[in-house]
This record gives sequence, C-alpha cells and structure tokens, in this order.
Amino acid sequence: MPKAKQKGSRGTQKESDEDVEMSQVESTQTQSMTQAQKAVEGISAAEVDRRVNDLVQYLLVADQKKIPIKKQDINKEVLKEYSRAFPVFIERAKEKLRGVFGIECVEIDGKQKTYILVNNLDNDSDQAHLDWPEDDHSKTGLLMIILSLIFMNENVLPDTLLWHTLKKLGLEVEHQHEVFGDVKKLITQEFVRQGYIEYIRLPNTDPPSYELKWGQRAKLETTKKHVLEFVCQIYAGEDGQPMDLETWTLQYQDAIKSEEDVTNGLQ
Repeated sequence: MPKAKQKGSRGTQKESDEDVEMSQVESTQTQSMTQAQKAVEGISAAEVDRRVNDLVQYLLVADQKKIPIKKQDINKEVLKEYSRAFPVFIERAKEKLRGVFGIECVEIDGKQKTYILVNNLDNDSDQAHLDWPEDDHSKTGLLMIILSLIFMNENVLPDTLLWHTLKKLGLEVEHQHEVFGDVKKLITQEFVRQGYIEYIRLPNTDPPSYELKWGQRAKLETTKKHVLEFVCQIYAGEDGQPMDLETWTLQYQDAIKSEEDVTNGLQ
C-alpha cells in the first residue's frame, strides 16, 4: 500500500499563500461592493428597479443560447452608464431570479466574470437534469453519453478514446451527421462554449493531443450519481432492471464522495 505523503514546509507555504490570495480576493470583492453601493445612492429607486428588471430579462433571454454571459456584455447592453454599480445590480437580479423563477445565477469564472443560470425548480434531486430546450433532446442524449464516458474513465477522457467510442456508436467525426451536423465541432466548440465540457490541449504534444473533463455547467446541472444511474440503465439486464450502482465500485465511491463534498461545501 502506498504511504501517505507527509505535508512538509512546501505544503504549509502553499496553504499560507492560498489563504493570503483568498483574503485578497474577499477584500477586493468587499471594496467593489462598497463602491457599487455608493454608486447606487445616486440613482433613483425607480431607475434601480427598472434596471434590475431589465437585467433579469436579459439574463433569461441570453441564457437560452447556453453560452456563459459576460459581465462586459451586461454592462454594455443593460447597465450602461450605471456599470460601476454592477455588483449591486447583479446581486438584486440574483435575488429576483431565485425568488420568482427558482433560478440560480451562478458565477463560473471569477477572472472573466461570466455567469450561467441553473433552474432549481426542474433540478429534482431524484433524477438527472441537464437544462436544455425541448427541441435539443438529441444533443442532451449525446452530451450524457460523453459525460458518462468521462466519468467512467476516472473523470478524464483522451479525445482519441472518445472518437473511437463514438465511431462504434455510428457517429463518424469526419463526416456530417444528419442530426448533429459536424459532431467534432459540436463537442469541441459548442459544448465547450456552453460550459458543459472542458477540451484541454496536452502540453508538449505534436501533433496536438487533447483530453476532456466535465465543465462547470455540467457540475451544476447534474451529478456523478445521476450519470452513474444513467450508465446502469444503459447496462440494464434482460429483465429491464438497471445494474446496481455499487457494481461500479470506483465510480460509486467517487459519486458518494462528490455528494459529501457538496454537502460540506467543498464543491
């Protein structure tokens, strides 16, 4: 059995650096909110309400494209001359989305300030959920297959293995598909832009090699347990009964740990 690595001075220094960085981020966020609150004081209550309502509508419409919404686009299209008060407006819009529509507005990239919407009302804890328009069920099915392949391969999937597996399913990435069109473009561009998949180039590879991981939106809209249940349904027996989740020992343990991390606020 491999010995557990002892945490030395480097580990302690790294934790210290992370604590300092987190403290600096929190301080910056506090200063930004304070400045935004001062900026809002110069705006009439009626105008604040109008801009919040405009922002809510903008977020609902923009999210239909399933592409993360950028702060700079919100400022340009909605807030305009009131962009300095962005932190206040986005927080009030979040409250309205949560209270009225049951939707969470989640920041997925702190540096770029991008946001996605996650529908809490539809995200039943007992069933897998990926929030796609009704006419995109075929894409949802393909996405679930890809997320399953990633998860079952210990959360990282070489692109060569993906293309090989899809070929066995009748999806040739070199040819146009009658339903999906350009399959490779759909996966490596559209699914990536929407935040469902990370398509990562491996360093020092020529020709370039890539691997796939779950994107932030996938982590928010479904769970590893839901995906494992999906896999067990695919491998159902002749009697139609799904496989037992614990048949996949490593994946089951990973799914349970992931749920515990969410419960403990670690994810």
